[in-house]
Amino acid sequence: MTTPHPIPGYALSPPSEQDALGFLARALGPDRAAQLWVATCREAGVPSGNLGVDELERAARVLAAQEGVAGVIGNSLVIRLRTYRLLEKTQMRAGGGA
Repeated sequence: MTTPHPIPGYALSPPSEQDALGFLARALGPDRAAQLWVATCREAGVPSGNLGVDELERAARVLAAQEGVAGVIGNSLVIRLRTYRLLEKTQMRAGGGA
C-alpha cells in the first residue's frame, strides 16, 4: 500500500481507517465501533487494519448501506474519498502531482 500525500494547495489528506473508527467510536462507543468496523471490512472483503484508499472506499460503501448513524458516517467517508480523488486528479492534470 502506498501512503497517499496531502494535496498541495488544499492541505487535504484522504480519510483514513483511523478516521472511520474515530467517527464510529464517537457515535457508537469504542467497543461497538470496533465490532461494526471489523464486520464491515469483512463484508467488504478487505482486511481491517491499515487500509489503503481503495480498500477504505470499499468498506465505506458497505458502511453507507447501514441504517442510522453508521450509514451517515459511511456516506461521509465516501464523499470525502471522492473529494480527495477529484482534487488529486485535478492537481495532477495541472502538473502539480503529489
